[in-house]
Amino acid sequence: MSIEALKALFRPELQELSAYRVPPAAPAVKLDANESPFTLPPEARARLASAMHATELNRYPDGHATELRKALAWGLGGSQDEYVLGAGSDELIALLATAMSTPRPGAERPVVVFPEPTFVMYRLTSRAHGWEPVGVPLDDAWGLDAEGMSSAIEQTQPKLVYYATPNNPTGNCFSRETIEALIEAYPDTLHVIDEAYGPYSGQSFATLCEERPQVALLGTLSKVGFAGARVGWLRLDETLSAELEKVRQPFNLSTAAQVVATLALTDLAPLLEEHITSIVSERQRLSAELERHDSLHCFPSDSNFLLLRYSGEARELCSALLEREIAVRQFPPAEPRLRSCIRITIGTPEENQRLIQALGDILG
Repeated sequence: MSIEALKALFRPELQELSAYRVPPAAPAVKLDANESPFTLPPEARARLASAMHATELNRYPDGHATELRKALAWGLGGSQDEYVLGAGSDELIALLATAMSTPRPGAERPVVVFPEPTFVMYRLTSRAHGWEPVGVPLDDAWGLDAEGMSSAIEQTQPKLVYYATPNNPTGNCFSRETIEALIEAYPDTLHVIDEAYGPYSGQSFATLCEERPQVALLGTLSKVGFAGARVGWLRLDETLSAELEKVRQPFNLSTAAQVVATLALTDLAPLLEEHITSIVSERQRLSAELERHDSLHCFPSDSNFLLLRYSGEARELCSALLEREIAVRQFPPAEPRLRSCIRITIGTPEENQRLIQALGDILG
């Protein structure tokens, strides 16, 4: 059998997709991935080392991640059976696509609706699983188009609707009133609110999740200091979480990931709050400094990053920063509304100052 014949065994829609690419090497100042810039202090590292020393890595992990789910329920509310765990939010998005992949009656494919621009994995994962993704453009202020969202839901009858609030890459929170109105208007659709950046906004839909079975919450530790642990969760009604558990791999979270995440949500939680407070303060300072440049416009942010519009060539600005060992996020040509934009993760005060000085050298 030829390689082309073997390739033809793969699903045809994959031919239209590209693999998600990660830059091969990190420069001195890494402000392109929305991670926390803070490493753990020695005492926190010692606490983690002590916990890891007590684990038995020759045994499989706890397939139910019992202690971690207890910590989630203790810290975020609800019962532990409401939480489904994954290797970051990405796995949970894929689990939803797998578990809910049967089309509605009369439809060729299941449909998912989300505003755009937003987190790219909603579209990429749904397409890879045979779904029909429907993007609804955000308005000129990066807000939800309530009428557009309602029209898309009415016309396509999606099984899933995603809202990332605060939104990546725009950084802003969406109107709570609009989201709640859509949830009330379409109770037969699962509305997934992605709160990956929620700790930086001080807002949460936890109460709504408790009151409405059609609401699920996505969360992660990746944005608050533990991106390397790869731990995310989906909180939803216990009846629905039980269905999702049927497609989750039993050992999808390693023992190390469970130990780290449990400590992050308990003993180390005060330290993470200090880091979040520092990042919010630096966000305000950095935004004010960047607005001094006539060629830069900084959009309001409720997250741990800033989206800027540059009056020149964004690609050239990113390249000039990279020459100075500073990486920021630029966007592909396929994102026309972001073509002149760059996204900058809030770094440590020292990293942010280095960025400010570099932009001063480049832009004058």
